[in-house]
Amino acid sequence: MLASLESDRTFVADKAAQILELENQIAVLERSIDALRVAQKPAQDRLDSYKYPVLTLPNEIISEIFQHHVPTYPEPPDFFEDSSPTKLTQICRKWRQIALATPALWRAFNLRCISSEAASELPPLWLERSGFLPLSIHGTDADDLFPAFSASIPHCARWEHLDLALNHPSNLKAITAAMPLLRTLSLFINLERLSPPHPFQYAPLLHSVVFNCQTPCVILPWSQLTSLTLRCMYAEEIPPILRQTSNLVHCTLLVWGEDFFGSGPDYDITLSCLKTLIFEPSVIDTSVVLFQHLVTPALVCLELRESFLFSEGLGAAIAPHGGVVGSLEAFISKSGCQLCELRITKASVPQEIYRSAFPSIPVINCFKAAVPNSVAVFA
Repeated sequence: MLASLESDRTFVADKAAQILELENQIAVLERSIDALRVAQKPAQDRLDSYKYPVLTLPNEIISEIFQHHVPTYPEPPDFFEDSSPTKLTQICRKWRQIALATPALWRAFNLRCISSEAASELPPLWLERSGFLPLSIHGTDADDLFPAFSASIPHCARWEHLDLALNHPSNLKAITAAMPLLRTLSLFINLERLSPPHPFQYAPLLHSVVFNCQTPCVILPWSQLTSLTLRCMYAEEIPPILRQTSNLVHCTLLVWGEDFFGSGPDYDITLSCLKTLIFEPSVIDTSVVLFQHLVTPALVCLELRESFLFSEGLGAAIAPHGGVVGSLEAFISKSGCQLCELRITKASVPQEIYRSAFPSIPVINCFKAAVPNSVAVFA
């Protein structure tokens, strides 16, 4: 019994000594922690007072930076891609507030890259966020998406750039109001005809039109246009349009169907302001006769397929390439123009022949194949 008590006293004494030692160590550590906390406080205070530079910028500057994040207007961002302004609303509360208060971020959108489910919600939301700014709309009626485009029709007074791809041109009849801000119009129309053509109401600023359709499906103020592209349009539809484009500066043509024309000066089409003329290559050479009847005294840049120059009755025969050289000489002489650039596509005649025959033209290029995106080269 006594031995057991002695053993307990020894155990208690040892543990008490151990606890005392641990308490001494804790005290030392606490003093170290206190010292570290004292050293930490200035660093923490400085960190707490630090603001990220982007968060110190005025809201107006951040808004301007945001506008460089999205594609340059009038190019629209996709609704859900990284370039979408929606991404900016998902970073922090401040950025969301600034993005929602910047109408310029929301004034261009592409309805061709959106699901039918989102199409009923997002376009009205973006239109509301765009405030009263002019709009750039890329729309379609494919896959039941015309209702999404229809949401923008009440805002047509704000349309500045309109690009439509339609399977049913009769949907154009939904556009009846004036478009006082419209500057550029692009229409891709399926095979369905629209008769009679739909008149686009008051559009005094419209200056650039791209048609990719077989017949003119709308009536436009042709005389005020300075840029016109007609692709896949029937040959007989083009002359009546060109005769009305008295102020045209840039013209690109891709003609479908049989190219027929009368003969004589009464059938000539004078485009006195035209500086750039491009005939895009087609499957068959349907633009030959039309080319011969154009009179373009201000023309500077010309691109066409070499086969357009093979035509009887134009120019003197200069063997062995007199046909093409003579036709081109006749066109230049008839127009009285001074070309600065000539591009011949699908050429078989050596480039040196053209340069020798036309030394006054500074830039002459011949290509054995078609030249894509040539409009961008001349523009």
